[in-house]
Amino acid sequence: MAANIGLWFLAVYIAVFVVAAYKAGEFQWLWASIVLWLGFGFIGARLLPGIWGITHLSTAYMPHFYIVLGSIFFFVNRWKKIPQGSGWYAEGGNPFLSLFAVSGALLSFVWLVLALIVYSRYPTGLTPYVSAGLLHLYWLEPVYWVCMQVVLMLLFYFHRSIIVGMPANFFSSRQLHAGLLLAFFLQTAFVVKTMLEIRY
Repeated sequence: MAANIGLWFLAVYIAVFVVAAYKAGEFQWLWASIVLWLGFGFIGARLLPGIWGITHLSTAYMPHFYIVLGSIFFFVNRWKKIPQGSGWYAEGGNPFLSLFAVSGALLSFVWLVLALIVYSRYPTGLTPYVSAGLLHLYWLEPVYWVCMQVVLMLLFYFHRSIIVGMPANFFSSRQLHAGLLLAFFLQTAFVVKTMLEIRY
């Protein structure tokens, strides 16, 4: 049942991104994500036949990985410094896709930092369990990952558009820092929860 819910979340997540990117004309980002998915699928099929491949769920369970890597084109083409201000904005960027790109990048950056910290201390202490929790979060918990991204997007939108009254594709330095802290808290909370569920 949980796996079915995860697959539905993934299907909606991918469909929303594809439709939004297509309508906004973000074809470089869209095609880069598709090519990355195909590339990793083909490589995985050769390295781990029967386990990893384009038609296997192991590849489909982390679309955020391909989408975040593909968003490099979005940031290269649109990410600009606010003149005489402490912040950034997506020049000509669709507000929804701007929120989508920034939230995905923040979540992935925090996950990578946590993974590097754990790797630097591995295998001392609880690092084996923490590393397992991080892998579980990134690869096997699409529902939680999507929910984290939705929370960040909603908070960014509410702060920028409702409270400040500016377009949602503008991001202050404080806003980005707050997003990093929230992403750190959410991911740490998941790892702690996973560790508490371990039966020795």
